[in-house]
Amino acid sequence: MPIKSNPETHTVGWLKRQDADGKLNKNISIQRKEVWDAEKKSNLMASLLLDVPIESLLFEEAGDAGYNVLDGKQRTLTLCAFIADQFELSPKIRVKEIYGQSLIGMKFSDLPITLQSQINEYELSISVLRPLDAEERATVFFMRNQAVALSKMDLSRVMLGQDAIDALGRLCEHRFMREKIKLTEPARRKSEDIQILLQYMILRFKPEMGFSGADIMSVSDDIKNEEIRIPIPEINSVIDYLDKAFTDKRQYLKKVHVPVVMFTAQSAIGRDIAANTFGALIDNFFESLDENGEYMTACKSGSAKHASVQTRVRLMGDALDSAINDVTAYHEKRKNE
Repeated sequence: MPIKSNPETHTVGWLKRQDADGKLNKNISIQRKEVWDAEKKSNLMASLLLDVPIESLLFEEAGDAGYNVLDGKQRTLTLCAFIADQFELSPKIRVKEIYGQSLIGMKFSDLPITLQSQINEYELSISVLRPLDAEERATVFFMRNQAVALSKMDLSRVMLGQDAIDALGRLCEHRFMREKIKLTEPARRKSEDIQILLQYMILRFKPEMGFSGADIMSVSDDIKNEEIRIPIPEINSVIDYLDKAFTDKRQYLKKVHVPVVMFTAQSAIGRDIAANTFGALIDNFFESLDENGEYMTACKSGSAKHASVQTRVRLMGDALDSAINDVTAYHEKRKNE
């Protein structure tokens, strides 16, 4: 069915009222999280004060619930947040003053009434689509953004589809993912936690691949097409195991290492190795690494290449095998004494 839309014009004040009434769903799964920094937010507000046209927003009708924000989430969040006094204009703003009024450090309520009115009355172009199903929604978002500088991970989210993103998002709320690995909040907003899980799935189901953006997009497409199913019980089992293995955050539990640690943990689970034993083994592995050795070299430039990924997998797997062999040899020796 063709995608139909109605062009509408509404003020920023109208947008804020919709938000205040809970009529704007800004968190559909295919959307990025809030990623704009203070400078970008401030420059958007300067655009309104200078009456510079901004790109149209794209909303989807959602019945009594109001609207789903399909495109323009960052602009919508910024406009609503500024009017609610949730941030002040950055010193890096491109336009430092307007009509003799300094803008740096100003919140909405600090501005003269005339400038507040100018923002509230600024007219936005909004294309409103009929209600869509999940497939149509993903298609619209992808086509709307294909010429925009979205990251490979942003496009992968679209390829995955809403159900898969929701499932991976729930896994990312696990305590191990939230508290034990070293990811900043900006990194989580860029879905780097979901990327870690996708990389683990590459090791499980597509070992011929690396961790490049193209590889992530490819495995996301396979998930969407149901050629690969997200092994939710398995991933839960692995991160439960790792949560027990590591009582607190480790410096080495970084994005470059975690998928390989997860993959090695999955092997350890299959060999009935206790979680605390595995944690001690991995601690020892990273403590004994040479900064210029083979493993760390594979973590530097080109770390997403297939050869570098497989080098890390091989060396950590060898360490697991060696530890098991040492324990087995020890018990055999004791038995024979």
